[in-house]
Amino acid sequence: MEKIKDLLIIGGDSRQLYMADHLEERGFNIAVYGLPERARKCVTELKSAVEAADAVILPLPVTRDGRYVFSIVPVKETFDEMAAMFHKDQPIFAGMLSHSMRARLEKRCDEVYDYFEREDVTVMNSVPTAQGILKTMLENIEYTVHSSKCAVFGYGRIGKATADVLSAVGADVTVCVRRPSVIALAAVNGLGGCLISDFYKSADRYDIIINTVPAQVIDRKILKNVRPDCLIIDVASAPYGTDFAAAHELGINALQCSSLPGKTAPKTAGRIIADGVINILKEREYE
Repeated sequence: MEKIKDLLIIGGDSRQLYMADHLEERGFNIAVYGLPERARKCVTELKSAVEAADAVILPLPVTRDGRYVFSIVPVKETFDEMAAMFHKDQPIFAGMLSHSMRARLEKRCDEVYDYFEREDVTVMNSVPTAQGILKTMLENIEYTVHSSKCAVFGYGRIGKATADVLSAVGADVTVCVRRPSVIALAAVNGLGGCLISDFYKSADRYDIIINTVPAQVIDRKILKNVRPDCLIIDVASAPYGTDFAAAHELGINALQCSSLPGKTAPKTAGRIIADGVINILKEREYE
């Protein structure tokens, strides 16, 4: 199979800049579009850049508004206009593709890969996310994390990493989940547990609540029972897990903190994405 060497990176944030550096170190020829002009090999004309590329890498997340590719430097082309430029035999890599966007890409291209569906990427990405949560906590509280009472909603990759980090610095951590079996798993790891359906009964015990569940679990019923000085950090993807309107109405400090790795550990996060893309290329025998 023909090797892939020329990669076009479209959009994103500082993670994509570090990703470009890592890929270049691994021997790929890199062009970037929709990133600061200081970026190496930044191109200004998309169509010709697509023509010259063996493969295209879109950001994580691909979009935040459903219309334009997410980018810290606004791009004039919509997602659909970009997709119309891609070639049938041009592999497309992207993060957090919706079913609709994947379907639109697959009409144009034979190979579409969501690198954020890969276990190696999501597991490694949970670490900078947990670090970002800790950093956000420290910036928004006036007491130590040590001995504070923290509730972590969800016990998937990010929930586990977050609970481990908080426990390691001495916080009293309770994992909030839907199934008793997951509470048992948390208990084996030395953590407290609570069913989400019962959390409202004890919500006033907690200093900090972290949500990792991408569905509304911290609702008005819970928010009416948390302490006024409770800090809520929601790192879930849309539609998020907190009723932010109710939190604002009740005067509760609830923060929506998406894409934390790109804000707090972009170099590590960029390398994780790059390694995920490289692993796909190896598996498909493109490298």
